[in-house]
Amino acid sequence: MSIRSRLESHTPEFIMPEACRQAAVALILCNLSSSPGMFFIERARNEKDPWSGQIAFPGGNRDPGDDNVLSTAIRETREEVGIQLDHSCLIGRIDDQQGRSNYQIIPLVISCFVFQLDPIQDATNNHEVADSFWIDLDHLLNPDHRIQYQTPYADEPYPGVQLDSQRVLWGLTYRFVQMFMETIRQD
Repeated sequence: MSIRSRLESHTPEFIMPEACRQAAVALILCNLSSSPGMFFIERARNEKDPWSGQIAFPGGNRDPGDDNVLSTAIRETREEVGIQLDHSCLIGRIDDQQGRSNYQIIPLVISCFVFQLDPIQDATNNHEVADSFWIDLDHLLNPDHRIQYQTPYADEPYPGVQLDSQRVLWGLTYRFVQMFMETIRQD
């Protein structure tokens, strides 16, 4: 079964956003038929941003003008990296996640939508994004790249993936990547 068909057949778990803010991110894939890749951003450093400098997917908070959280993921991706997504390239959704900070639950529900982008569009990063890049799924799956990452925000290390000599995937985006990998894993 293909990545696309596994995602299309996945029934995500939803969290009702009662008294919570909503946010959405776009997990973007390319080259599904040959050497699949996943798109990431490195958030710009900003002392007012609790996720400053972290590796993430494009996304953000739902605005009052967004029809739904899918619209949020599409709008935020366009604003942050200039990539035009639409419903035709949507191939699935991963389970919603409750927001956390330093192991504490916060009033935020984050939805993750999976898109297939072929051909790849060039990214044009806005002021919120320091860099954007593609990583092969093989790299993300390789156990040699798994680490325990000591963040400056917590006493205990978090599980993560060493993406290159300086970048580490951890936290919420790591959880979404793990759920994605579990969803597409062949039994």
